[in-house]
Amino acid sequence: MKIIKFSELIILSAILATGCAVQNDKTKVRGMGLTYNAEITTDQHGNYISAVEAAPLAGRKGGAESYAMENATKYCNNKNKTVKIIKNQTKSHLLVNGVAKLTFTCI
Repeated sequence: MKIIKFSELIILSAILATGCAVQNDKTKVRGMGLTYNAEITTDQHGNYISAVEAAPLAGRKGGAESYAMENATKYCNNKNKTVKIIKNQTKSHLLVNGVAKLTFTCI
């Protein structure tokens, strides 16, 4: 019994210590999983960056990529413009979650 509680404590501590791979400005439930969305930021070249981390039940890498594009599209639509993708990067975080970082401009 003590071994189980100790192992649960270690697992919970590891999860809490690792955090998100993106700035978690907004957490949403997508599908049956969570996504962690960063606010749109700008890089040193004046391009915009949309970053999302998605749990496996929210689509992992593909889900993160889709939600990053959705955030970028909404951002540009609010300016009455369309998205032009400059760079699209994906990776895994904790070997489970998918992370997408979309660099774009509004034209």
